[in-house]
Amino acid sequence: MGALLARDRRLLGALALFMLLLPVYAWSVGLRATRGASITADEPFYLLTTQSLIQDGNLDLTGQYAHESWRSFFDHPDGLWKQSVPLEDGRLLSPHEPGLSVFLVPGFALGGLTGAQLQMLLLTAATFAIAFVLVAAETRALLVSWLATAAVALTATAFVYSTEIYPEVPAAMMLLLSLLLVRRARLGMAQGLLLAALLSTLAWFGMKYVPLGGLVGFYFLWRADRRGRAVFLAASTVSAIAYVWLHLAFYGALTAYNANTVFEGAPTTEVLQAHLGFGARLYRLWGLFIDERFGVGRWAPVLLPVLPAVPLLLRRSTTAALAGALMLTQLAIATFVAITMMGWWFPGRTLMTVLPLFALVLAELTLRLPQAGRAVLGLLGLASIVFVTGLVQAARGGEVTLAVDPFAMHLGPFEASAWLFPDYRAWTGGVVLRTVVWLIAAGVFGGWLQRDRLGDAVQWLRGRTAGISRSGARPGRGRTEAVR
Repeated sequence: MGALLARDRRLLGALALFMLLLPVYAWSVGLRATRGASITADEPFYLLTTQSLIQDGNLDLTGQYAHESWRSFFDHPDGLWKQSVPLEDGRLLSPHEPGLSVFLVPGFALGGLTGAQLQMLLLTAATFAIAFVLVAAETRALLVSWLATAAVALTATAFVYSTEIYPEVPAAMMLLLSLLLVRRARLGMAQGLLLAALLSTLAWFGMKYVPLGGLVGFYFLWRADRRGRAVFLAASTVSAIAYVWLHLAFYGALTAYNANTVFEGAPTTEVLQAHLGFGARLYRLWGLFIDERFGVGRWAPVLLPVLPAVPLLLRRSTTAALAGALMLTQLAIATFVAITMMGWWFPGRTLMTVLPLFALVLAELTLRLPQAGRAVLGLLGLASIVFVTGLVQAARGGEVTLAVDPFAMHLGPFEASAWLFPDYRAWTGGVVLRTVVWLIAAGVFGGWLQRDRLGDAVQWLRGRTAGISRSGARPGRGRTEAVR
């Protein structure tokens, strides 16, 4: 093992990052989601299914509600409500894909809620360690890659979701492993089979991740050899058939949402239509970054340059470009598919699946910035760490809770920055003005990052214009000579 680490410094850096994040993320264990409960929203229902798998060997939650076995991990005095309605055969299922619940069986079986949170903690630290390996492999700048990945891993969103019971982090790991696989020089049968397994697991963590898996799958088909394509397509077809058959058998529909109290057995098309929205949600494209309460940039200023810097990945490699496409696709899903961005959860949940990939953007940005720009980026990283430190102190002291009012914490720098960010609960004149300023700033910054390409484009247009002018003059001379 020591020889392997010595040969590949990326593995040594990954191990160092993993060991750093373990004690840091441990501080998130026990932070309360609400005043009445340590976990809330969808979290207890993922664990309820896990408990049913351990106790009964099935997904039916009827017995857990009858015996109130959920009290072992859910401590709200009012008890656990129901998110779903019984199906026609009387079974009561959680309206969520069962992948996360199955994944958490070992941790929950060993230690209940705390065991599940520790399992999530280990997974999150490992996810960012893998992210570092990917970033370092792409940029070949170990120190910059390590610092960029650490900066993202230590943001408030990453810290909170390191132990929250949601599928975003496991899905992020599947994406990272898939990207590491498809960037290999040779993509054959073994890689096709492994990728099909990774993307199938991704789908079982949530149907909302299928578009992301589809992008990676198409990229593989583009680069793989004939045998690799054949194996990948065959394995994916078998997996898709099993996915559809099991969903019809379990839920009577193609999605687990069919069991939700909101839809009460509605057909799949109606469920999907209910999740889609465009005009009223457009502001989320930037609001997910700059909203005063739920923008990840408010909580981690180091993430503010990420969106305008994503086009830099087009210059790095096709794999980096794919990572950029995954980020933008998830942003579109969070904008137009997710019902709300201001949910009963900590800010940034809908971006958490691609948050580790933000490290690739930050690393690429750092390599292209002048010394002064790197210094500013470093200060933004320090501010992000100050904010997450303040959040821990505020949550542990009972000042705020993670899912209800984290933005109410009394931390001087955090409160002082509030006036910079628009609050999209109401479209006042101030909100519009702040939005315009942010969008202009992002456009100018993004244009500056692409200034050389813009210059090349201008030169090309000038050349084309000059060429057209010259070609337009020659026919005139030819006609005059002909007349003479």
